[in-house]
Amino acid sequence: MVDTTVVNPQASTTQHLADGGVVGVIRRRVGARRTGARVIEAVRQLQPDVVLLIKGRCIGADDIREMQSLGTAVACWYPDNPRWAGADPGAFDRLAQCDLPILFSHRQAADLASESDRVAVLPFGYNPAWFALTDPDAERTGIAFLGTWSPRRERFMAALEGLPLAIAGTGWRSNSALAGVGDPIVEARAGQVLASAAIGVNLLHPQCEDAHNMRTREICAAGALQVTDPGTDGTPLRHGESCLWFNSPDDLRSVVERALADDQRRREIARAGQGAIAGDTYEQRGEELARLLGFGSHA
Repeated sequence: MVDTTVVNPQASTTQHLADGGVVGVIRRRVGARRTGARVIEAVRQLQPDVVLLIKGRCIGADDIREMQSLGTAVACWYPDNPRWAGADPGAFDRLAQCDLPILFSHRQAADLASESDRVAVLPFGYNPAWFALTDPDAERTGIAFLGTWSPRRERFMAALEGLPLAIAGTGWRSNSALAGVGDPIVEARAGQVLASAAIGVNLLHPQCEDAHNMRTREICAAGALQVTDPGTDGTPLRHGESCLWFNSPDDLRSVVERALADDQRRREIARAGQGAIAGDTYEQRGEELARLLGFGSHA
């Protein structure tokens, strides 16, 4: 049995998370400056064997060195690109200082390996409470895209205009010129949308290029055919076997139209995709993480 304590180093600033405008931004930034100190304070009090940081934003390499000086090992799971200094200053140095940096991508892990003696890879999974395994042969219609707006995603989704397409996610209403876009759909509602769709489109952000993201396994779990950017880094899905790849907006349109026209083939590929990821739940990922931290499978 392993004792686990969850520490939110920004708990005292959560009252400001809903604050809008400049004042809200300033309050959050001021609160974030004390993040590292609050974690160190918790380490001094609790004296844990291991601290696991989830991304660790606002925690610097010096903060990690101080935790280590107290006899605590520090691990960090970083599901993003640590080279993006503008989005998270100090991320690469933070990971390099950790006893165990854990990345979602083998390519990014190889990049960090020159600065760290031990680097692990733990891909994304899926939560079956939200994305329940659903029969690909169930009655399904249309195409779904769930994700944050970006200019690239706008260009690709525009190629599907005129098809039965549902789009939902942050930023679409305020930025998109496309018809029928909606607000974010999360958790079980997102799973329900994908469980009723024939096709789930997955457009990877640049930090996930050639790899995967959370939707990679969620679309397949829900039983939709995944039509996705190419990627083999950390994903078992392969083109023509368990998913379909596209390389341009016109190619996306062509792939989707062919899939909608061949219902039997669509179902076969969706079934293979679901089989490839069915065991990749976050419970299973948690067991992998516990083993990486040295706690067997009972953390």
